[in-house]
Amino acid sequence: MDFMDKVSELSKKVGEGAEKTYKVVADKSGKIIKETKIRIKANDLEAEIEGIYYDMGRETYKMYKDGEELTPSFTKSCKKIEKIQKEIENIEIKTLYLRDLRKCSNCNEIIEINNKFCPKCGDKQKTIKIKEEKIKEEKVDKPLEKICPKCSKMALDDEVFCTECRI
Repeated sequence: MDFMDKVSELSKKVGEGAEKTYKVVADKSGKIIKETKIRIKANDLEAEIEGIYYDMGRETYKMYKDGEELTPSFTKSCKKIEKIQKEIENIEIKTLYLRDLRKCSNCNEIIEINNKFCPKCGDKQKTIKIKEEKIKEEKVDKPLEKICPKCSKMALDDEVFCTECRI
């Protein structure tokens, strides 16, 4: 077998190997793409279910607000929602107050805090008072200090050795 035949046969083997590799890669890529599409579809369906749950919750809360009788667990959840909504409302009031603003008591227009009348609806405004929240500060215990008997350097109580003379 001469050199060119060997090169031709080697080229043929490399080509066959490349073709097999291509087929394997194409097959695996196709499967990955199909799997990804299936997973996307499943995620879309799960999101659709979450949307339905959301709508059911909104409808249940509307029923509660309309005075319809609900199971105790739904009533409890609706009361939690009301409590959280009041907290949010108080936060919004405090935020506006910090910017010297407030909402009109009649039309909810955001107005300057010192306005006696709303510029949009003309309603007379009551003076508002905001309670300052006290932020609890945690007491931090200061580490005790001690004095080295040899060099008189101050050291923290939890230090085993002096950093100056190592006693």
